[in-house]
Parts: sequence; structure tokens; C-alpha cells
Amino acid sequence: MVQIESVERNTKVILVIDDDPSVLESLKVRLEAWEYKALAALSLAQAQDLIDENETCPDIIISDLRLGESMDGVQAIETLRAAQKSQSPVIILTGDTSPDWLQYIENAGLSILHKPIKADNLAASLKEALK
Repeated sequence: MVQIESVERNTKVILVIDDDPSVLESLKVRLEAWEYKALAALSLAQAQDLIDENETCPDIIISDLRLGESMDGVQAIETLRAAQKSQSPVIILTGDTSPDWLQYIENAGLSILHKPIKADNLAASLKEALK
């Protein structure tokens, strides 16, 4: 017989946006293993739908920088923050080290986490962002 532990669930909601399904799923699994409530979206539209369906405002948003041809992660964050009337902390994930892109993210006041992402770095970034 499997015993169910009564563990208090983490009430922090983390929205993850990435247009790569495998990256999105691995981040979702990692966050859920740490007992966050993870909402995983492939696009801005899907992110907005998840927020509405769950009737929540994310405690933190993690977004890939490159979300496709029509929008980048910074633009998606600005759109979500305006719609939510919230300044949820943000971590932008990127493998791009171009000074222009890094300056663009910095000018938006967003944190950066470089790919490939290590679990320890992600955990430390989340802890810092959720202070």
C-alpha cells in the first residue's frame, strides 16, 4: 500500500513560456519536483489563457528570449505585465550572448539566466527573484 504524505504544497505559481516543447516540459517537471505550481505555455496567447483558466497572477515568470518570429520574451513579459497590472519578477532564458540582446534584456529590468540551464542556477535565481 502506498502511503500518501501530507506535505504542504508550495503556493508559488510560476509561469514558463518557451516555444520549444521539450524545454518547456523539462522546466515544468523540474519546477513541479520543487513543488511549485508550474503553468507551461508555448506562446503568449497560451500563457494568457492559462492565467485566465487558473484565475491567478504568476508569482514569477520564466520566459525564453526567442519565442518565434513575431515576438520575443521581453515583449511577451511587457504584454503580460500590462494585462495583469502586475510587476511579477521575471527570468529570461537565453543562449544568446550578443551584447545588443543582453543590453535589451537589461534595459527592460529583467534577470537573465544563460542556457544551458543548471538546476542549481535555476534554484538560486528563483530564490533571489521570490525574495
